[in-house]
Amino acid sequence: MTVSFASAQESLPELSLPYGPITRLASPDGSHILYGVPYQSGLNDGPQLWIEDTRTRQRQMLLNIGGTLSAVWASDGKAFSVQDNWASDSARAYIYDAETLQRLDLGGGILSADPGAKRFADGHAYFDLDRWQDAQHVIVHFHGHTDRAPVLCFDFRYRVSRAGSVEKLSERVFPIDQNNFCSE
Repeated sequence: MTVSFASAQESLPELSLPYGPITRLASPDGSHILYGVPYQSGLNDGPQLWIEDTRTRQRQMLLNIGGTLSAVWASDGKAFSVQDNWASDSARAYIYDAETLQRLDLGGGILSADPGAKRFADGHAYFDLDRWQDAQHVIVHFHGHTDRAPVLCFDFRYRVSRAGSVEKLSERVFPIDQNNFCSE
């Protein structure tokens, strides 16, 4: 099944850490701020993602940043997504509830809901958060290639709700080409 992505919501500002042009990002209602803390010798092991409640001034560290990270607020400000590019052979994506800071692991949810996708998760596997479709749903692109012969490329898309329900939108599996590229 293929779904058109033409109904994408307007482009939302994106936090990019640790080197991006935006390193602090307020929620749409201004109640929370996501921000980065750089590496500080003797204080932390590397850059970090933090959140501050602007009403209470309470702050909490959310993630250590191993590589690069991007974050985007849902249009209603009640949740935000995080794309964690922590290694060259994988990427993870999460949705956080802004009040409880409960984290939904999008890759884990997809692999639980789609057992057929599990065989692709051990190679070069990337769970990329494409965008917020609306305030309740994100579109996730799961792609990459296996590492054992015969090497297969894969490209799946899913819609995932903030509650954790998963709907597969499309699936492509194809052999790697003679130049070792996953392009079809």
